[in-house]
Amino acid sequence: MRLTWPLFGRTDEMQIIDAALMDGDVSGVLVSGVEGVGKSRIARECLAAAAKRGSETRWTAGASSARAIPLGAFSAWAPSGVTDTLQLLRGVIESLTESPSGAQVVLAVDDVHLLDDLSTFVVHQIVQRGAAKVILTVRDGEPIPPAVQEIWTTGRFARVDLGQLTLAETTALLTAALNGPVDPDAAGRLWNLTRGNMLYLRNIVEQEVADGRILQQNGLWRWVGEPVMPPGLVELIESRIGALSASVGDVVDVLAVGEPIELASLTRITDAGAIEEAETRGLISLEPAGDGIEVRVTHPLYGEVRRRRAPHSRLRRLRGVVASELAASTRDGDIRGVVRRATLTLDSDLTPHADLLVKAAYGAVWLGDLALADRLAEAASNVGSGPEPNFLRAHALSWFGRGGDAESLLASIDTSQLTDEEHARFAFLRSSNLLWALGDPQGAKDFIDEASRRVPSHKHTYIDAFLTVYWFAMDQPEMATECAKNVGLEDIPVVGAEVAWALAQIAADAGRTAEAVADAAAGYDVATRKLDAPHMRFNIADAEVSALLLAGVNGHVVLPTDGQEISSLVAMKTPHGRTRDLP
Repeated sequence: MRLTWPLFGRTDEMQIIDAALMDGDVSGVLVSGVEGVGKSRIARECLAAAAKRGSETRWTAGASSARAIPLGAFSAWAPSGVTDTLQLLRGVIESLTESPSGAQVVLAVDDVHLLDDLSTFVVHQIVQRGAAKVILTVRDGEPIPPAVQEIWTTGRFARVDLGQLTLAETTALLTAALNGPVDPDAAGRLWNLTRGNMLYLRNIVEQEVADGRILQQNGLWRWVGEPVMPPGLVELIESRIGALSASVGDVVDVLAVGEPIELASLTRITDAGAIEEAETRGLISLEPAGDGIEVRVTHPLYGEVRRRRAPHSRLRRLRGVVASELAASTRDGDIRGVVRRATLTLDSDLTPHADLLVKAAYGAVWLGDLALADRLAEAASNVGSGPEPNFLRAHALSWFGRGGDAESLLASIDTSQLTDEEHARFAFLRSSNLLWALGDPQGAKDFIDEASRRVPSHKHTYIDAFLTVYWFAMDQPEMATECAKNVGLEDIPVVGAEVAWALAQIAADAGRTAEAVADAAAGYDVATRKLDAPHMRFNIADAEVSALLLAGVNGHVVLPTDGQEISSLVAMKTPHGRTRDLP
């Protein structure tokens, strides 16, 4: 499949350039941006537009290989048989600017910073004489000779700084190139990897389409598997990175496996001078973050290329180094730090500890990365830490939409080894999976009833919690409320937020606004303290918004769901909506 890539997201820039070319008081346009952002493409498009308006157009480009050749960029316009330098220069300028029809001449010079000295002089003379309009492109981060800078500082130039494409622009471009809608997850992954760099995006997408990893499924273009970097793109990025000393290589590679890393931590595990050199060379970036400074590689593909080139043993060792540093520096309560440390440990030369893996798996659930939660919990189960990891895996798989996998996992658990409380929790998880993920409310009810007969009544907290949610789902609010009388939300980790959501929605539907708001507040609290899945906080918010709407509260409402604003939910919510409906 051959892809066609339209120029996208550059309407404003094109208008600026076209206006400058038609302005008699402007010498030309300087187009600036990082490598691959589309400077050459926009310059060619503007040159083509000028030609359609009747202008005479010329195109050339600077190149490192031609920099040592006098007039290397303009050899095609050099008169033959002329050896005198002044006559040669005059002949080149006249050839470039002549217009038999008297039309305006537009000269585009791509990568002007790579011109040799005589070619630079030619452009300078054309600008000074006003003999042609000039479009120049220059790459950010490259050294620019003073003589080249004088071209636009002595003339009157409009300047266009091209940024990377946004996620929305990248998605629209992919949709146009692939001639069909793109799965948002695929578009997000591609944007995160390329950061909207059109050159990188085009190379990766064309490779992935050719290899069948980007393919159409159910009307959407999806991305399956991991990307394979095209050799040409790898060479391009490696040339951009350049040769690295061992110490600078350590800085880049440590970030490639563990970014972002606080500057203080990075300084402890690598060389301070090498960090400065890497920053000077544009390989890493320093960004304020809270009370400190975080360091990242400048572009995600730098890290991707370095990871793919490095020996696995080196990557495992470096992940262990970063994980050990996180263990020493992570603040108490920093669940993100715990998740990062555990994830790095899994792929390092360190021995993983079950307690760390379980805590990190809970953290991954709370952060909404259910696939990672499944992986961490499975690793914890492999090193041995009782039934907890499998309970956690089942919870993550069910919420992840993999109810069949969750059911298989739960069915494999030897319940004879469970305590009464563990058996009750097991019953909650399996019944909940049957109810929500597998759409079998009768099977769920039968299973929880059987468990209630086997578990002593004083250990029924999880069973009563499930019955609360079950009767709520069956639209029996009185029975749900009765079952909830024996439930203390703080006593049921992970699933307490679901009970709070049910109670808040029941109160909302009954018009008991104060009760609904109080239940929602308790739900937010337990969801945060017990590291429940983040979408439960939005389910709870949905119920609270219902209560507020029924009470006549409208407009912009901000709810305490980890700082998220729910104003759009208020606008769309219907009073008796359900966020988690049965299939």
